[in-house]
Amino acid sequence: MLFARLAAALLLALPAAAAAQGAEPLSIDDAVSLAVKNSPAALAAEQDIIIARQRVREARFMALPQFTLSGIASRASLEYPAVLGAELGESYLSPVIDNSFYTLRAQALQPLYTGGKNTNTLKLAKTAHNQAKMNYETAKADASLAAKKAFYTLLYQRRLSEAAREWLRRARALEAALRKDPFEELEASMLLAGLEDKARQAGGEQEAAEADFLRALNLEPGALPRLEGAFEPLPVEADPTRSLVTAMELRPELKSEIYKAQMDDIAVNMAMVRRYPTIYLGASYDANAYRLQDLGDAARRSNNWLASLAIRFPLSYDVWTQVQQRRAQQRQGELKRAELQDKVRFEIMSAHKEASSWQAEALKLAGETARMKAGYEAALRTARPSMAALRALCALCELDRKALDAVYRQLLARIRLEWARGRDLPR
Repeated sequence: MLFARLAAALLLALPAAAAAQGAEPLSIDDAVSLAVKNSPAALAAEQDIIIARQRVREARFMALPQFTLSGIASRASLEYPAVLGAELGESYLSPVIDNSFYTLRAQALQPLYTGGKNTNTLKLAKTAHNQAKMNYETAKADASLAAKKAFYTLLYQRRLSEAAREWLRRARALEAALRKDPFEELEASMLLAGLEDKARQAGGEQEAAEADFLRALNLEPGALPRLEGAFEPLPVEADPTRSLVTAMELRPELKSEIYKAQMDDIAVNMAMVRRYPTIYLGASYDANAYRLQDLGDAARRSNNWLASLAIRFPLSYDVWTQVQQRRAQQRQGELKRAELQDKVRFEIMSAHKEASSWQAEALKLAGETARMKAGYEAALRTARPSMAALRALCALCELDRKALDAVYRQLLARIRLEWARGRDLPR
C-alpha cells in the first residue's frame, strides 16, 4: 500500500519535472534580476525616489518670485467702509462706490532673506532624495537575498529528492535479491520503509520549495523554470576584514543612516533659523472700474500700484525647545548608527565564520561520500547480496544527505555574507 502511494506521487511529479526540463534555463543572476524587477517593495521604493526628486524641484521654487493674478467682481451697498477678506483680494471698499466694482490685480512676492530657511529646505530635500535611493538599494538587496535563498533551496531540494529516489530504487533491487530469514525480512522491510519515508518527505519539501521560489520571484503559478547552476560549495574570503570595509562603504542601510545624520543636522539648523528675521519684497498693480467694459479703457479705470519691503522679526517662546528636541533626535540618530554598525560587524563575522565552517565540512563530507561509494561499489561487485549490503546502502544514503545538507548550509551562509557586506563575492 505504501509503495502504491509513493508510485502515484512520483507519477504526479513527472509532468512538472518534464515541464521544468523543457523550460528555459534560469541562472541565479537571472533569478535575482527577475525578483528585483517584480519586487513590490523595490517598486514602491522606486516611486519614493520620484517623489523625493519632485520635492527637490519644489524646494528650488521657494527661492523664485511668487506671482498671483486675480480678478474680483463685487456688488455692494455700503453705509460704512468694508474690507474684503484674503480670499477675495483684501480690498478696501468705500461707501461712495457704485453698486458694482471690478478689479484686476497682479502681484509679485520675492523672498530676499529667510534666515537660511529656503537653503536648508533645499538641502533637506536633496538629502531625502539620496536617502530614498539608499532605501531603494536596501529593497533590492532584500529581494536579491530572498531570490538567492529560494534558488538554492529549490536546487537543494531537487537534488535531495533525486538522490532519495535513486537510493530507494537501488535498495528495492538489492532487497529483492536477498535470501533472508524472518528476522532479516523484517529488518529489510523496516530499512525500506525508512528510505520510502525519506523519499516521500523529500518530495513534499521539494513542492514547498517550488512554491517559495515562485513567491520570492513574484511569479504566477505554473511551469517552473529549469535551474541552471552547480550545487557545490562556493569559496569565501579567508579574512573577513575586507568584507567589513566593503560593508561600511556600500551597505545601503549604513549610507541611509549617514543621510539621516545630515537631515538631523539640517533639522537643528532649521529650528535655529526661527530666531532670524525674514525679508520680502512685494509689488502689486490694480486696475479698478465700475463697469466691466471700462477695464480696457485707460481713461475710465483707476490704476494703483505699490512696492513694499517687509521685515518680520519672529518672537516665539518655543524656539529653544524646538532646538533641544532636534538635538535630542540628532543624538538618537547617532546612537542608532553606532548600533547598526555593530550589528553589521556581527552579521559579517557570523556569516563568514559559518560559511567557512560549512565549506570545510562540505568538502570533508564530499570526500568521505565519494570514498565510501567507491568502496561500496567495489564490495558489491565481489560479494553476494546480503543484509550487510542493504544496511551499508542505507548508511550511504544518510551520508549522501549530510553531504548535500552541508553544501546547502554553506551556500546559505555565503549569500548572507554577500547581503551583509553589500556586494556579491566572486564565484
